[in-house]
Amino acid sequence: MPRGTCPECDADVQVDEDVDKGDVVDCSDCGASLEVVGLDPIELDIAIEEEDEDWSE
Repeated sequence: MPRGTCPECDADVQVDEDVDKGDVVDCSDCGASLEVVGLDPIELDIAIEEEDEDWSE
């Protein structure tokens, strides 16, 4: 199973065989949400959470 390194805590993070760029995975050690930014080798970066705009206010 492919692995990447968590940029937050340097832990090994397992990813699925069919992972694509832009997919988000979670680090099992620190819980960080990580975005797949490279596939060969697997590269991970901290996922940026997009804020939903609240149009009701």
